[in-house]
Amino acid sequence: MKRWVYIPSPLLAKSIEERLTSFPREPDIAVYGLRFIGVLVERFVLGTYFRLRIIGREKIPSEGPFVLVANHSSHLDAAVLSAVLRPSQWYHAYAVAAQDYFFRDFFWALMAVAFTNAMPFDRKGDPKKSLELCADVLQVSREAIILFPEGTRSPDGSLQQFKPGIGKLVAGTDTPVIPAYIHGAHEAWPKGHLMPRPRRVTLIMGNPRRYKGIPSTKEGSIAVADDLRKAVVNLRESYKGGIGG
Repeated sequence: MKRWVYIPSPLLAKSIEERLTSFPREPDIAVYGLRFIGVLVERFVLGTYFRLRIIGREKIPSEGPFVLVANHSSHLDAAVLSAVLRPSQWYHAYAVAAQDYFFRDFFWALMAVAFTNAMPFDRKGDPKKSLELCADVLQVSREAIILFPEGTRSPDGSLQQFKPGIGKLVAGTDTPVIPAYIHGAHEAWPKGHLMPRPRRVTLIMGNPRRYKGIPSTKEGSIAVADDLRKAVVNLRESYKGGIGG
């Protein structure tokens, strides 16, 4: 008779901090539980304190892979985009977060994982390696990524240029990219303010876009980034033109 040998899970040797800050994160009831509670709190606060309104929720695919991009002017943005996800996607969509900011200590890592299922992005040391990690995530059939192509929050709420990294990620692939425009997040929680204010926030979703025919070159990456920025601008203008009424 073959002897049964007990092999303990490698998670037992890791602290909760290590489980949160490492990526990919292994299936872990503690992290899953944290995420579940975070989603419930997040949606309650967004729905009451910020009176979140979502236009075009049906444009989100029922499952991944896909990329969700939007303008970026507030710490609220990732939580707002996470709020559009279905319950089946809560553990399969990751918000790209600056490693040097959101994973600098246990508290910020805890908040980032709980509210946005954040994955660390090394924007200063080796962004190429982080982009490769994003591409690997999209190779998994159900996974999705939330990404802000501006790279950092706008200090005044204006839409900045989109960096070509998003183009490098999706050019030459059939991965759908859904543009979105977030209105009111900057007024609610602008860069440099410690606490958010109660303001109405609206999320407008656009139609999915694909870039399989765009070459994965420097020029192709720039073209994709420019096209997505124009899509976000068009959503902003449509909101101002009456869709937000």
